Amino acid sequence: MSTLTDAPSTRLELLQRDGFCRIPRVLDAALLARLQEFSRARVAALDETHLNNQRATGTMIDSIDMPEFAELFAHPGALKELSAMGLEDVKFWKANLISKPPHSPRNYWHNDCIMWHDPRSYSSMPPMIFLMYYLVDTCRENGCLRVLPGTHRRRHPLHEMGEAHVGYINRMDQPDDPRFGDFDGEIDVPVTAGDLLIGDARLFHATHANTSDAWRPVITIWFHPFFGGLAESTQRWLTDSHHGLHGRWPDAAKQTISPITPRHSGTVEPRFTRKPDVNWK
Repeated sequence: MSTLTDAPSTRLELLQRDGFCRIPRVLDAALLARLQEFSRARVAALDETHLNNQRATGTMIDSIDMPEFAELFAHPGALKELSAMGLEDVKFWKANLISKPPHSPRNYWHNDCIMWHDPRSYSSMPPMIFLMYYLVDTCRENGCLRVLPGTHRRRHPLHEMGEAHVGYINRMDQPDDPRFGDFDGEIDVPVTAGDLLIGDARLFHATHANTSDAWRPVITIWFHPFFGGLAESTQRWLTDSHHGLHGRWPDAAKQTISPITPRHSGTVEPRFTRKPDVNWK
C-alpha cells in the first residue's frame, strides 16, 4: 500500500494499482493555518438545514464560495507532483470543504466518477482524480478516510447499490443501507494535516464516524488529467459546469486558475454519467 516516501513513479504505480497514494507536507504552515481559520468560520455559519441535509457526508461548501483559495486549487507544488507522476494536461473541475461535525456518523461508500460513458473511465490511467487536504490529523476516532483498494478498475457489488450524492443517502434516511457498512478488503487511510492524498475518482471510499469532540475538515479538489483525451461530450460538460461555478469569481482569482481551467468550444452535447456500463467487469 501507499507510503509517504514513495518516488513519483512509484506513486503513479500505486495510484493505478490501489487507487490512491500520499505525498507528505505539501501545504506550508501559513496556508494550512489560513485554511483552518476559513474552515472554522464557514462551519460556524452553517444552519441546521445544511447539517441535516448532509448528515452522512458532513458539510458541503462549494468552491463557488472559495475564490480566496484559488492559490490552493492551482497549488504549484501539487501540480508539480502530478506532473512528476506523469499526469499532464490537468484541469480543475471544482472543490468542496467537507467537514464532519463532532459525534457524526459514517459517510457511505461511493465513488466520484461522473464520466462512466467515456471510454477513458475503463482505462488504467485515471480520467478523474481527487486531491484531499485534511486540515487536521486524522484517525479512526475522528472519521478518517477508508477505501476499497482496486475498486477503481473492477466492478463491485457497491456499483449496484444506488447513486451517490443524492438527498436520501446524504441525509442518512436509511441508516441500515449497506453502503454504511463494512466490506472485505477495506483499509483505513489516516493522514497528517498538510499532506496530500491523491485518489482515483473511480475508487470506492467512505469515512468512519467522527466520535471526537472536534470538527474534522478536509478540502477535496477534483481534477481531470489528460483533459484533451477525454470524450468531447465530457470536455464540454466539465467546461460548462466549471464556468457555471466559478464564472463570477473575481478576475484575479480566475487568472490564478486560468492554466488549469477546462475549455471546450465545440457544439457537441455535454454529457455526464455516474453509473458504469453494464458490460464492464
